[in-house]
Amino acid sequence: MNSSLFITLIALAVIGAIAYFSAVGFRGAGKIKKVPRNLQKYLPDDQLETTQLDKILSVAVVLASLLTIMIPLYYLGEPARQESFVEEFDDVSVERGHHLYEEFGCGNCHGADGSGGAASYVEKRSGVSVTWVAPAINDVFYRYDDDEVLYWLIYGRANSPMPAWGLKGGGPMNDGQLSDLIEYLHSFQIPQNEELLEIEGNINSSLLRIENSDLQVESEIAKQNELINDIEMAPIRLPIAIEAVEVVSALISRQSGIDTDEDGLYDSVETDLSAYSETITEMLGTPVLNLNPDEEESIPGRKDASIVRGFLSELETKVINLGILTDGYDKFMDEAETGLAFLENAYEQKLWLIDFQDIADSTFDGDYDKAIRAVGIFNAYCARCHTAGYSAGAAYTKQIGSGGLGPALRGGRVNIQFKERDDFIDFIINGSVNGKGYGVNGVGGGKMPGFGAVLPQSDIELVIDYLRGMTPDA
Repeated sequence: MNSSLFITLIALAVIGAIAYFSAVGFRGAGKIKKVPRNLQKYLPDDQLETTQLDKILSVAVVLASLLTIMIPLYYLGEPARQESFVEEFDDVSVERGHHLYEEFGCGNCHGADGSGGAASYVEKRSGVSVTWVAPAINDVFYRYDDDEVLYWLIYGRANSPMPAWGLKGGGPMNDGQLSDLIEYLHSFQIPQNEELLEIEGNINSSLLRIENSDLQVESEIAKQNELINDIEMAPIRLPIAIEAVEVVSALISRQSGIDTDEDGLYDSVETDLSAYSETITEMLGTPVLNLNPDEEESIPGRKDASIVRGFLSELETKVINLGILTDGYDKFMDEAETGLAFLENAYEQKLWLIDFQDIADSTFDGDYDKAIRAVGIFNAYCARCHTAGYSAGAAYTKQIGSGGLGPALRGGRVNIQFKERDDFIDFIINGSVNGKGYGVNGVGGGKMPGFGAVLPQSDIELVIDYLRGMTPDA
């Protein structure tokens, strides 16, 4: 029998005893007496001092005995109850944090499970809309502590799609909500062995990006040319889109005809809409409807009436967007051409390229494999902060180690900051601490993560040797 059940039984016994003695005390209280109680003769002294007193003392002894047993038992069970309350509090906090994660769309960028993703963003130097790489956060506590994560949540990350979420940073969440969100982030952190197993995949992905950079930039240039063409065609397409809205609206409003499939659209309307959609698809990029008057669902799972309403809504949206492009033609064209010139210049410069053999010869005694791995690790784990434009894509990436959120690392700068190699190793393993000095002149802000829990020291040393071996700038 556990302590909680035993305490419950004792409590029931106490309640029963109190009820019994109360009943005895009030027995007959509702009866009408011929002689008022204050005039009745009371119990004699010998009876008061024996029978009545014995009853009262017996009750007192029983109650005192029960309390003597209950209080220690309650005390013994208190630690377990406190632990249970802590668990319950944590579970509720995680549940609230999960709700906030979904409500504010954190998973839209970082993935539903925190494994990473992407966000739309207008790159500042080029004005081009890019797909910005959003980091994984299912391993964030291997790199940052709670206070450091809280800082990023409160203030966001300037010059990136990451907004401020805390009230102090101008965001919508108070301290309690941020605390709940951090608890939720803790709840889906992957085991460390899984994190370590991802190292090779991360390195290979970063190296493959370098290998395919030409193709990526060519694709960006093609998209930018399509955008310029869309802007050029906007004044021509706008009147066609306006007329299309009028025609489709008139067809939908037709008042007579046969409706074979009883879907609310006359057969002639479905036929005419299908034929008309073919005439505008090339110019406006809208779909061909292909409605079947004999079927309520020409597309399985979607009723024809819904398809037609969606088609009309798409045309109305086209009118709005084409109107905006037409009204701001000069502005949009100038921005698009500026972006195209930026991309073409990036393709010509190819700043993302790296001479692995030169790195091997200058730093690793000709060991080509070490050079490749060092660059792969740097790009996979360091470039997002220390290489300008890296998260925006290959076309926006400047020279490796050129600096971004974190300082530039090129040209022997790390050797100035860290005179001793071991000091640099220790700094990369542990990261910075807010207000604590590091190296020669550094003062930590807590923004530099520690990589000791996500990378073996051998890989950290490879990156450090690579950075220390960079040729000083002219």
